[in-house]
Amino acid sequence: MIYTGWMSFIRDSAKLNEIVIPGAHNAGSYSMKKLAKCQSDDLKTQFEYGVRQFCLRLNQSRQGAIYLAHGVTKGDLFENALKSIKSVLDLYPGEFLLLDIREYQPQQFGPVTLKYRADPDKVNALLEKYIEPSKNAFCEFENIGDVTLGDIRKSGKRYILINEAQSYKFSKNCKQILPWDKKINGMKAENFKNHATDFFDTCHTDGLYWFQTQQTPNPSTEIGVKAPELLDMRLRPYFGEIIDKIARTPEYLKQANIIAGDFMTRDYMKCELILRLNLLKNTVKQELADEFSEGLKWN
Repeated sequence: MIYTGWMSFIRDSAKLNEIVIPGAHNAGSYSMKKLAKCQSDDLKTQFEYGVRQFCLRLNQSRQGAIYLAHGVTKGDLFENALKSIKSVLDLYPGEFLLLDIREYQPQQFGPVTLKYRADPDKVNALLEKYIEPSKNAFCEFENIGDVTLGDIRKSGKRYILINEAQSYKFSKNCKQILPWDKKINGMKAENFKNHATDFFDTCHTDGLYWFQTQQTPNPSTEIGVKAPELLDMRLRPYFGEIIDKIARTPEYLKQANIIAGDFMTRDYMKCELILRLNLLKNTVKQELADEFSEGLKWN
């Protein structure tokens, strides 16, 4: 299998927003309680299954510790997540990551707004201690839509540190969209699989296209409030239909870029189907296409 080194099969000329990249929704939720847990394993394991885009949300304890958050739910220390990323950078020098790191967004509960805070100075210190953005962060670009994998390889850098507010040193406010709709993402699995790709009809960008394949629990939706793991088990039989619809629709395939989901390490199914879209998009080196296809087989 090629999941730890799949990017080596991608052409230098392929733009970053053309490559189909598996992403982990709430990648830092692996140690959280059931209702907040969207991933089963740490970041290194997620990487080894093919994930290259990581969604990490931060909050800070009263004692000043920076930790991974999913709303009010507290997860692992940010420091431990960075140790996991460091091991990836050390073990797999040919691969490149997208690290979307920010404070968890404010949440409105009736008249109350919950705000989350992670001291940028502390975050910067941890980032530099473990993954050295001063050395490893790729930020020498103006428009993310112009960046090719060859540009990144020539730079010798290892990741883009994405942060809209550019709160951290060497972070970039990359143009990107994250289509989401309470009604669509709150549909039952058999309905969601028919409507998830509707976003490709209405949402367009020349930046990074961050397409979500997981449902969102909410009391005023079809699915109501259920644990993400249960929702994932119900949706998994339909996941292939979502990806197949992208593969069969030229305009959807053209836009396909970051495709994220929950529980990306339950098996290789999700990453295999996502990565195979690169063959259809011709982002794989022609001479390695057969090897790439064969290397994705896992069962």
